[in-house]
Amino acid sequence: MSGPSLELACFGEEAVALGCDRGVARLELCSHREQDGLTPEDAMVDKALSLRRNGITRLMVMIRPDPLDTDLSDDRIGKIQESIKRFRNTEVDGFVIGLATEELELPLELLADLRALAPAREWVYHRLIDRLPNPFLALNVLQALGFRRVLSSGGQATARQGWSTLMAWQAAYPQLEILAGGGLRAAHVVELKRIYPNLELWPRGGVHSSCLEASSDLMNPVSLDEFIALCMA
Repeated sequence: MSGPSLELACFGEEAVALGCDRGVARLELCSHREQDGLTPEDAMVDKALSLRRNGITRLMVMIRPDPLDTDLSDDRIGKIQESIKRFRNTEVDGFVIGLATEELELPLELLADLRALAPAREWVYHRLIDRLPNPFLALNVLQALGFRRVLSSGGQATARQGWSTLMAWQAAYPQLEILAGGGLRAAHVVELKRIYPNLELWPRGGVHSSCLEASSDLMNPVSLDEFIALCMA
C-alpha cells in the first residue's frame, strides 16, 4: 500500500475538471458548499462523465435535496427517489446519502428501499453518522444494508481529531470502507503518517477533502496536488 486514496468533494465544474485532469480516484459531485453539500445540477454530472478518462475516476453523486436530513416527509423522500432514478440512468458509480429520524435513528426500511432503486451502484452514508447517538452500532446496520462506504470524522469536529476512532471502526468492520473526512488538509495527512505509520490500519476508504481556498468556494490546485503527491508516496 502506498498512500491513502483521495476522494475529492467537488462543488463546481472547475473542481470537476481539475479532479478529472489529475486522475483523482473518486469525485463526490455536489452543490451548495454553504449547506454542506446538496444534490448537484445535471450539468455538473454530465461534465464529470464527459471528462473522466476511461472511467478511471469514479463518480459519486450526493443525493440531498436540502440540509434537512431528519425530514422524512413524503415530499422530500419523493425528491430523493426522483434524483436516484434520474442519475441511475447515467454511468455514475454510486450515491452518497444520509437520512435519520427526528430521534436520530436510522430509517432501516427506507434506506433499504432507496438502495433497491439502484442496487448495483456503490452506496455511501455521509457525515450524518457523526450526529447519531451510537455511530458504532450504526456502522453494523449500514454494513448489513449493503452500504460500501461511510464518510465520517470519527464523531469529532475534524477527521484529524477522530482519527484513532476511525481506525478502530475500520478494524471492527473490515467489510466496510471507512472514509475519513472533515477538515482534512495535506499537512494533516503528513502528520497522521508520522503518528500512524502503518497505513494498512488506516481507514480503507481513504481521505476526503474539498481542497478549497481558505474562506472560499474555489478549489486550490496547489492543495490538490499536495494531496495527490501524498497519496502516491
